[in-house]
Amino acid sequence: MQIIKKLMIGSVLIGGFVVYTQYEKSAEPTWTVNKEQFSVVNSFKDGMKREYIKFDELEMIDRYGFLKKVNKTVTLKESYRTLKIEKIWNMDGRMYLLYSVDVKERDKDEYNIPRLSVNNMQFRTKEGKELVLKAGEEMGQPGTRDEGFVYKHRLYRSMMLMPSMFDSSENDWSIVSKANVVRLQDLTISSKNNGVDSIEDIALTLPSDDPYTKVLKSEPIDQTFTYEDNKKVKIKSIDALLYEQRLSVEIPNDESLIGFSSKDNQLQDQPLAYGILGTNKNGFYIPIYDMTGDVNKKKERSVTFTSSVHKDPRSFSWTIPKKDIETFLATKNQPELKNQEIIKIGNTIIVYEGMTMFEGSPRIRLSIFADSSQHLHHLRLIPDHYYSDAEVPDDYERVYKNNTISISDEKKTRINNFEVHSSEEKNKATYYITFYNKEEMENGEMKPIMIPESDLTITISNLSYLKPLKNPVDIKYKNIMIVN
Repeated sequence: MQIIKKLMIGSVLIGGFVVYTQYEKSAEPTWTVNKEQFSVVNSFKDGMKREYIKFDELEMIDRYGFLKKVNKTVTLKESYRTLKIEKIWNMDGRMYLLYSVDVKERDKDEYNIPRLSVNNMQFRTKEGKELVLKAGEEMGQPGTRDEGFVYKHRLYRSMMLMPSMFDSSENDWSIVSKANVVRLQDLTISSKNNGVDSIEDIALTLPSDDPYTKVLKSEPIDQTFTYEDNKKVKIKSIDALLYEQRLSVEIPNDESLIGFSSKDNQLQDQPLAYGILGTNKNGFYIPIYDMTGDVNKKKERSVTFTSSVHKDPRSFSWTIPKKDIETFLATKNQPELKNQEIIKIGNTIIVYEGMTMFEGSPRIRLSIFADSSQHLHHLRLIPDHYYSDAEVPDDYERVYKNNTISISDEKKTRINNFEVHSSEEKNKATYYITFYNKEEMENGEMKPIMIPESDLTITISNLSYLKPLKNPVDIKYKNIMIVN
């Protein structure tokens, strides 16, 4: 029995010693950081208030839970120093990083404390795709950069990392937005006393919450209306995200439907078009872009849909013969007049009108006629070279590359050195196709050149058109916009 008692007492003493030693390791040092030498704060919250001043959106990011804690510690070569990654926030490669380093009694100012530098960022997706980009640093608001704050004997510093987007046009940039891990590479730490040292890479698992998609507030609407042949659309709710408000909607299986048009627009005479984004799997939504000023103070708002917006999947092409171009360029004072109907969809007609001099430069001319200016608003032709060949996000596939215009020569080579300018009347829009020297175009020098002397094939595709609703639909919703 005595032996058992001795063993129990011994185990208690050993346990107490372990607890004591662990307490000693985690306890705060007994010396006090000199407030004249360091920027000392009384609470971590006070330290973050300093950070909010540096980066405008950071306070809102933190308030709604997008700034995440990280448990990542690196032992530094210098005795008894550690670097801890405290918090991160990432959005499409732009990464806020808050880290800390221990302050020692021997340190006389912030410059004695090692500072972290990042040279490269490696982005990796769940599928194993990787992309390494050079890292830059966004400095924040002018005049707010400092050497950090001290809380509980650790100096906290921050950086806003930005991957370079100029490395190569062949990069798969979708890797940046889809990455779930970022490895900070070619890292160095520098201090006044010890110069510059390299440290091991730091891999960080990125937060899964997406500020672009996470709903922070929601109010039900539950309103149903019909369009074209009694097809039904249900407005489920008004949802607030960090950067926008949007209507959550249910739509039928109709690939042609890409949005709705509204005449209620106090900012300009032309109507607004509200595109439908999303997927069958994750649901569909309509972003709502409200006006600024006093209207933002209204608790109740409304939008009135007057037409459904659709996309025609067909392509329409015509060829301008080389001989017509040569004839026009030989006598530029005489326009090459045509009246060739290219497309007719309902009451909308596109006509090739020939070639003419406009503002001193030779241009190809075409016009769009409709029965109202509302139709013209959704028929603004966009050169296809505006779009890259990168993968389109699933949410935007329905509304991507509408009203595109492309040009190819007699060798079927796509021409990319042209722009489209337009002028609009009540129910007519006139478009002028102008060619430029490609190198000058890339440098922002827009000096028109001659129309290429070749058979030119012009193609217009994915034209959008409107179908008026039987009755305008007034949708009322609450103002639940997130305000910083």
